[in-house]
Amino acid sequence: MADPTADFFDGLGHRGPDPMLTKVRGTVRFDLGHRDGTDHWVLVMSEGNVSASRGERPADCVISTDLRFFDRVTTGEANPIAALLRNEITVEGNLLLFHYFQRLLPGPPGARDPREMVRERRHK
Repeated sequence: MADPTADFFDGLGHRGPDPMLTKVRGTVRFDLGHRDGTDHWVLVMSEGNVSASRGERPADCVISTDLRFFDRVTTGEANPIAALLRNEITVEGNLLLFHYFQRLLPGPPGARDPREMVRERRHK
């Protein structure tokens, strides 16, 4: 069975440094509840490098939500800011890290990179 959350976090380790995150340092813990308990993931951002691992430890920012809902966030189907406003996600600690975390998420299904659209228009 597919696990979008695990796939998302595992994929972060295969990315190169992100130039948009070069000045960001911090840890974010995700507490993802489900019927059998709570899964914990820790995301470490350090000068453009991002890594994730399973585990429960202190963090600069703690994001809590339902695992099934977070699956939708990691596939671009749900917006974390809108979810925060609806109390589907709670954030404790450094909110700025929550903001930077969003840059790692995929866009909505079917979304296109605006740079690609500009290139296509130039070639017409």
